This record gives sequence, structure tokens and C-alpha cells, in this order.
Amino acid sequence: MPHIPILEPDAASLEVRAVYEEFYHRMSFPAPPNFITIQGHSSAAARGIWELLKNVLLGGQVPRWKKELIIVAISHERDCRYCAAAHAACCTMLGVNAIYMVRDVRKIPDVALRDAILFAMKAARDPQSLRESDYDTLRTHGFTHSDMVELISVAGLAVYLNIIADATGVETDEMIRGTP
Repeated sequence: MPHIPILEPDAASLEVRAVYEEFYHRMSFPAPPNFITIQGHSSAAARGIWELLKNVLLGGQVPRWKKELIIVAISHERDCRYCAAAHAACCTMLGVNAIYMVRDVRKIPDVALRDAILFAMKAARDPQSLRESDYDTLRTHGFTHSDMVELISVAGLAVYLNIIADATGVETDEMIRGTP
């Protein structure tokens, strides 16, 4: 049960409605998801989260589908059911079976992808445990400093999203529940 109710678009301020519109159009969702409509109670929070998602998840050089997989893996490890389901649904929209991949990350056959996900998971779990050897592993796969910063940023984003989803008690949207 949510601790904070969703704020329907017709009850939201014009500024918040603009965030809802921009979010669901840019993310190719049929409607703004519960996660965003709960944030609508604070225009600053809604805009801030959207700008973060827009810049970290949708921007940059690392493809979005890889970032979505990272968020699913971190959310799965942290037991954030909402974020795991929501970002798995995004993976499905992008043509990737996230559940198969994150069930056991170490079995992902694409070594570069596997190592990137493991690196991001380690950054989310215990960033101070990252060693030069972790960065060297990514370098051997051709990851640039820019790519590594993006992976770290996605790890931080995942933890941030998990905290908000779990603290608000957001319920999984119907549009997400229907996604394998």
C-alpha cells in the first residue's frame, strides 16, 4: 500500500502536468507511471527526478538498454520490486529480456556487458570497494572514462530511485504488471 497517494494529472499543477507529459511521451509510456505521479506532490521533486532520468538514463553514450539492465540488476539485488519491474518493462519495450539476464548476471554471455553490470552493481553496493582492477577490466572492453562515469551515475540513479520507490511505497502500475 502506498504511503503517499498518486497525484492524478487533472489534480496536478500546470508545472507538474508538464513533467508528466514530457515524461511519458519521451519514455514512450501510455501514461505517466505511478512513480512519477507520486512525485507530483512536489514540483521540485518531479522536475528533479525527470531531469536526472533524462540526463543519466536517456542521455550519454552508453545505450539506454544497457542502463536499464543495470537498474534492473541493482533493483533486483536491493529487492526494490517496483524499480525492478518498471525497468524490466522498459527493457522489454527496448527488446531486451532483463529478467533472464539479471537472474544470474555472471552467466551473461556478453563479457563486456556482464562486466559493466557487475561494476555498476559493485558501485551501488559498496563504491569504496572499487579498485583499479575493476576499472582496468572495463578498459579492456573499450570503455572510456566517460562510459565509466555514466555507469557509476546509473548505479547512483538506481539506488536513488530504489530509495524513493521503497520509501513512498509506490505500487506497480497496471501497464507494468502486464509486461513479462
